[in-house]
Amino acid sequence: MIKVGLADHQLYFRRGVLEALGKEKGISALWDVAEVQDLVQALHRSTPDILLVGLNLKGFDFLSFIEQRKIRYPLLKVIVLSSSDDLSQSKELLDAGVNAILPRESEDDVAAAAILAVAENDIFFNELVSRALLTRLRRKNLGTPVDALRLSKNEIRVLELLADGCKTQEIADRIFLSVKSVENIRYHLKIKAGVSSSISLVAYALRNRLIR
Repeated sequence: MIKVGLADHQLYFRRGVLEALGKEKGISALWDVAEVQDLVQALHRSTPDILLVGLNLKGFDFLSFIEQRKIRYPLLKVIVLSSSDDLSQSKELLDAGVNAILPRESEDDVAAAAILAVAENDIFFNELVSRALLTRLRRKNLGTPVDALRLSKNEIRVLELLADGCKTQEIADRIFLSVKSVENIRYHLKIKAGVSSSISLVAYALRNRLIR
């Protein structure tokens, strides 16, 4: 069961998200809060697997929180709910280490899809994230030079499917490997590329034209 926390200042928005999540098997909402101080207390009391948080939360220093999360809640994954499609802001969020960025006006089932994808692969690709990631790639070279890497067909295929947003089980089914084998391939790919997250791994692959 994936445990989720929700923080957003709009009551009816929270109710809509919670109603949508309540229809999904395998997802459980631990709590929802509207204020920063309530968020801090809720995280201390019961830390979820994934936090959905609106950038409109008053008094919330989001980037500072993301930095502190690495120490206080190292296993917590974060999905940002944003009313802006500003690529610079999205790029900054990705650089800070968020796992997904969702427009607030997304369809009800998108939040559930993002939660399942982030729980499985640490990242959820949508148009906003993909555009921000491509913008990021134009300005930053990630990892070891591609000439230093020797990738097998399975490694390249895992990268391609990961970039397509496939879950580990789906990747395993498509390339006829076990889930454990796929997890091992992804782990060793991160080591080879010199990155620590799936976002950076896919960014590295795109930047060095390992996948298209």
